[in-house]
Amino acid sequence: MKQTGLCIVSLLGGALMGAAVAMLVTPKTGRQMRDYLRDLIADEMESLRCKCHEAEHKAEEVKPQM
Repeated sequence: MKQTGLCIVSLLGGALMGAAVAMLVTPKTGRQMRDYLRDLIADEMESLRCKCHEAEHKAEEVKPQM
């Protein structure tokens, strides 16, 4: 159990470090990068909302009538 937790923490730590290095060496300015990330996150959130909305409708269709 300890090994699994350590593995997950190591993976997340490595991902964060990789993201930080990528942001530091990118050719974009800070403002451009923030705008890009803000737009990317907004697009992904909208996509996730649509998928959740579709799943909700499918669940209502399958839901047994009582």
